[in-house]
Amino acid sequence: MPEPIRLVIFDFDGVIADSEAIALEELAAEMTERGAAVSYEEARALFLGVSTARHMEYIAERTGAPCVPDFPDVWHARLYRRYRSELAAMDGIAGLLDDLERQGIACCIASGGSPQRIAFALDCLGLTDRFAGAAFSAEAVPRGKPAPDLFLHAAAEMGYAPGESVVVEDAVAGAQAAGAAGMACIGFLGGSHLEGHRDAQRRLLCEAGARTAVESHEALGSLLLPATACARGTA
Repeated sequence: MPEPIRLVIFDFDGVIADSEAIALEELAAEMTERGAAVSYEEARALFLGVSTARHMEYIAERTGAPCVPDFPDVWHARLYRRYRSELAAMDGIAGLLDDLERQGIACCIASGGSPQRIAFALDCLGLTDRFAGAAFSAEAVPRGKPAPDLFLHAAAEMGYAPGESVVVEDAVAGAQAAGAAGMACIGFLGGSHLEGHRDAQRRLLCEAGARTAVESHEALGSLLLPATACARGTA
């Protein structure tokens, strides 16, 4: 880890929000309806951590015709209907954010999701104020993950250098992007979408450049804030 850590950049889906299972289920359903049949497991393998632009490219590749531009809006509408009643924050994230704030360590979000989707999900979780001005979408940069653009953009907007930043990611594309940006990466395996796949995903994340991978935010806190974690008995 960089010394000292001054900024923690969180991926959103599967790291702050336990949203990946919902997103992948609805993504697979919408793609299939548009003629690009894909199962939930295929969607998890192919699209975890990538941008909506890549989803649309895949539909065009599979169908042989351009993806209709309404795809993001239709897919997001499916998500939003479920988010209001089903979306939950990851266990332990609120406590970790509080600990980081007490230590003067800045936090932000860097997600492949659209600004509208990130904002809607943050509202559902009651986290809008905490990430005001600190939630960045791949739509703001030329290239999404695994390119480094989004993480470099987020760090610059927050006022920190890459070497002062740590990325927390559940997806291979995100770990690759962190490495390309010159940032340390910690893999996160706590999402419900990784049940039954955690050992395999741990291996993939570490092969992609993550320094290590953890299964909870308490364990993440012990890496980011060892003194705080010891005081709380979570080391």
